[in-house]
Amino acid sequence: MRAREKKPTPNGLGTRIVTERLLLRPPGEDHGPSVARAIARNAEHLARVSPTTRPSSSLVDVARRVAVDRSDFRKGTGFVFYGFARDSAPGEGELVPEVLAKVALNGVQRGAMQSAYLGYWVDRDHEGKGLAYEAVRAVMRFAFEEAKLHRLQAAIQPWNARSITLAERLGFRHEGIARRYLNVGGGWQDHAIFAFTSEDWTFGPVGG
Repeated sequence: MRAREKKPTPNGLGTRIVTERLLLRPPGEDHGPSVARAIARNAEHLARVSPTTRPSSSLVDVARRVAVDRSDFRKGTGFVFYGFARDSAPGEGELVPEVLAKVALNGVQRGAMQSAYLGYWVDRDHEGKGLAYEAVRAVMRFAFEEAKLHRLQAAIQPWNARSITLAERLGFRHEGIARRYLNVGGGWQDHAIFAFTSEDWTFGPVGG
């Protein structure tokens, strides 16, 4: 009988990633109001980059999304991290601070692929401060060293120069243009495909 593939098991919902300015952690059951406020603040931008439908800031919808993300994290089929200011981490029973960033490793595939799709955004009031680079690089370390993935892929619309610059700075290579790749904003949009593999992480530092 063939042995069942053993999946890497990161520290689950207790995972914490601390960077110079951020605390990145999986969604908690009490994160709903903070996440909903972040989505509402960033609704215009997120509508331009989110596939199919505009993200809902309804507390009911957000609670459902958080529950799904927590389940995926436990199963290892997706890893979502929310970023909070490092010096604002709440104590037990205290209010959850404002969400400053989100980094997601979606659609995790094991077997011969060992890959995930990378997505990220930063609160509009904190753009241009290097937080996206800080957050994504930290989650890349988690992806390759903890989750044991081999490949991360990012799909970015060609107009999104800020996001393309970030991918290039992180060391992602441009693999081409995927025509009519995702349904965004009610239509099928072209996306530039960027990728990074574990060999790049192991044998050379990402851009500084």
